[in-house]
Amino acid sequence: REEVRYQKFDGFIFTGAPIETMPFEDVTYWDEMSEILDWTSTNVHSTFFICWGAMAAAYRVHNIPKHTLPQKAFGVYRHINLNPTSPYLAGFSDDFQVSVSRWTEVRKSEFPVGAGLEVLMESHVTGLCLLHEAFANRLYIFNHIEYDSQSLANEYFRDLENGTPISIPQNYFPDDDPGKEPKNRWRSHAFLLFGNWINQVYQTTSYD
Repeated sequence: REEVRYQKFDGFIFTGAPIETMPFEDVTYWDEMSEILDWTSTNVHSTFFICWGAMAAAYRVHNIPKHTLPQKAFGVYRHINLNPTSPYLAGFSDDFQVSVSRWTEVRKSEFPVGAGLEVLMESHVTGLCLLHEAFANRLYIFNHIEYDSQSLANEYFRDLENGTPISIPQNYFPDDDPGKEPKNRWRSHAFLLFGNWINQVYQTTSYD
């Protein structure tokens, strides 16, 4: 950490971790992660938080809690484009598919007043997906638009092998048959989202 503590960066990505049902403070590296997250506020132009990383950041920055779901949100779900004029959603359809795999959620009703969080994507079934915090150039995505075609299948078969109770991912395998090859219906929007983010970083960062 000392090698980069005083350096400045254009972009930074926090990824997820399979520990989302644990209280944040019980995570062995929570203190270290909190230090790094706080550091991004002064040393990183734009930060992208993904899945558990997004929930952890929302908790650390805004004290927004996460809630355990009665069953895992698991599958491919229709999402709504709530701000077509956002540069992060340039080229997005009005609605589109996103892969989802999580045991917890955050709720819009618990956003602090004045937090400056704008919801860019959500699902009527699985709730919040993508938030933008303009003041600090932060993006929070709670779902897995970055997953490849087999990611949900790999998780499903892994849990079956481990004896973990798991349902077939919704709207994923053709005819809900795990023996059939799943179709990727979110790849193009994943490329758009990350490409738009990188473009925004480039357009808004001071450079020579």
